[in-house]
Amino acid sequence: MEQDEIRVSLSRDLTLFDITMIGIAGMIGAGIFALTGFATGIAGPAVLLAFLLNGVIATFTGLAYAELGSALPEAGGGIIWVKEALGNHFAFFAGWINWIAHTIACALYAVTFGAFFSEFLVMFIGFDQTSQATTIKISAVAIVSMITYLNYLGAKESGRFGGFITLFKMLILLVFAGFGIYRTLTQPDWITAYTLNPSFMPNGITGVLVAMGFTFIAFEGYEIIVQSGEEVKDPEKNIPRAVIISLWVAVIIYILVAFALLGSIESNVPSWIYLGQLGEFSMIRVANQIMPYGAVAIIIGGLVSTLSAMNATVYSSSRVAFALGRMGYLPESLSRINEKNRTPHFAIFFSYIIIILMALVPIEAVAAVADVMFIMLFIVVNSVLIILRLRRPDIKRAFRMPLVPYLPILAIISQIAIGYYLITEIEHASFVVAVTIVWTIMGSFIYYSYSEKELKKRSLPSKRKVYEEKPIEPEGYKILVPVKNMETASKLARLANSIAKAKNAHIIFLEVITLPESTPLSAADDSIEKQRDIIRKLVEMIDVPAGGIVKVGRKASENIMDTIEEEKPDLVLMGWRGRTFRSDFILGSTIDMILLKARCDVAIVRLGKNMDLNIKKILLPTAGGPHSTLAAELAHDIAEQEGSEITMLHVGSTPDIKEDAQTHFEDIEETFEGTRITQKFLVSSNITRTIALEAGKNDAVFIGATNRPFLKNFLLGVFPEKIVKQTDTTVIMTRKWVKIVDALKR
Repeated sequence: MEQDEIRVSLSRDLTLFDITMIGIAGMIGAGIFALTGFATGIAGPAVLLAFLLNGVIATFTGLAYAELGSALPEAGGGIIWVKEALGNHFAFFAGWINWIAHTIACALYAVTFGAFFSEFLVMFIGFDQTSQATTIKISAVAIVSMITYLNYLGAKESGRFGGFITLFKMLILLVFAGFGIYRTLTQPDWITAYTLNPSFMPNGITGVLVAMGFTFIAFEGYEIIVQSGEEVKDPEKNIPRAVIISLWVAVIIYILVAFALLGSIESNVPSWIYLGQLGEFSMIRVANQIMPYGAVAIIIGGLVSTLSAMNATVYSSSRVAFALGRMGYLPESLSRINEKNRTPHFAIFFSYIIIILMALVPIEAVAAVADVMFIMLFIVVNSVLIILRLRRPDIKRAFRMPLVPYLPILAIISQIAIGYYLITEIEHASFVVAVTIVWTIMGSFIYYSYSEKELKKRSLPSKRKVYEEKPIEPEGYKILVPVKNMETASKLARLANSIAKAKNAHIIFLEVITLPESTPLSAADDSIEKQRDIIRKLVEMIDVPAGGIVKVGRKASENIMDTIEEEKPDLVLMGWRGRTFRSDFILGSTIDMILLKARCDVAIVRLGKNMDLNIKKILLPTAGGPHSTLAAELAHDIAEQEGSEITMLHVGSTPDIKEDAQTHFEDIEETFEGTRITQKFLVSSNITRTIALEAGKNDAVFIGATNRPFLKNFLLGVFPEKIVKQTDTTVIMTRKWVKIVDALKR
């Protein structure tokens, strides 16, 4: 068996129970122990609704993670998904945001640990409460330093011990909630604590949204479940189940604890105000009212859960930095492994620095920054799910999220709303905005000054220019013609020649030799001379200045895009053989990329069945817009050289189309000065079928890409491609490169 046929994978030994415990462990931690009091003070009794809605939104995003994890399970998770859908730039920022989100989450756990440890010292050792703030910071820095050192040494928490810790936390919280609910329900007027102080929603819907944003970090544990996918038994069933079960177990526990706190405590002010005043100490300081030894139980639960969470987030944040370094987005030193301990020591160290700095900030600000970063990350992930559903329908998805794109769009809108209210309504809003802006600017600087250059440098060995012959007249209009075989290349050369003569242009032919990753580029040396001969024959066939380039690489699309960047042509003219058996691309892996990314005009030629380019009759369907204008321009160039007759066609679904059509025709009439043209108006409910029938009466069809929204036009389906399916006539599809400034002017 060949080496590239051998797949190495992790042992699938995690059950549904195992990964559910992993998810619950990530969601029941600092959020419930330290942030419940803050959230209650913000939303009032409506904090119950805030937790419920957070669970709903988190479920949508969790299912998006489950689908993407099953579709693209490679190491790197979210970075890989974003890179596939949006390219390197967005992939870098996904990783960059992921790194800061996990490090700040760790800082939140550290500050929570410091708060609980300082409260222990005050309550049971007799420390001075006035110096508690200092004690919190010292404790947070000390515990993070210890956990980081253990990670550097390579110490890990075993799965079995982690499961025990999770069950222990759940037991403490359920017992606590049980006592509190019993105490609440035994009071005759218990319902007033939720409805009459002064109301269920004292700060309105704004308070609910701010509380949702403030506690959003508490419900992101499903990330860990999806990251474990390669080790899970029956992942297509168990991962979505674990996401839903763990989320709603956590949501129910959060609601039960909040319900118990609101209804069972006694204070001189409404319970929700009192809990908000106590902040991160709320659960500890009211626990003895609710159950015997309540403060001891909550302190122990809080310390144990934050220790476990810190260990996990130091590990995960350093591995995100490690992955970014290994992929070339950050300096390679971050991907270096300590020879003795086999741990990424530089990645751990830089994550530690960020954690320490954030641990010195007030806990509310730490939580808010972490929330904003995770919200940004989840918005990107939901967007990527929609894009990949449209662009890559072929990918095998062991699990498919229902109601796409509606649920992801709803999640995105909800996350934008709670993020907006979070950063505009909380006390430390300016700090949160400043950290977000600074981190984003730093990321942009690093990407453009380092990452972009490093990625290009790493890609150089995957492509090589082996032959180049430039025309004598390099200035003026330039046409780039990628070619594959002599039969179709000669037809494209003739077409390009007619356009070049009309525009007083020159032509560059490009031949790309593609080799698999496992084959050295030098293996193409034997075939280079043959490719040179093809280029020379094409140059000899035409009567305008021309030259050629031969490149060797892994992907034709990347080599063509590189050549477009180097040569900066005005027009790329490419052949298209029609849809293949693959359904993962609209027109093809190469053509799709050129249509989407090339910074020049593009014309795609699907030759008719008889492969004849004796073009005497041209059909020009038009509905206006820059792409149709380019189609008209090229049709005129061909007609001028070939003596062709052009029929301008407009098809509409109602009889009153003639007035609309005349407007479109007037836009391009000047282009056809001196050319034989006729105008035709047709009414039909099936526009593509009607155009296809008319195409059969002509030698070629020139048609511009439609002016529908970008995603709908290029990702969901290209209108001319639908016409191609129904006719054997040569079809030339055009895509005009429209600069942003020009688009804004229009």
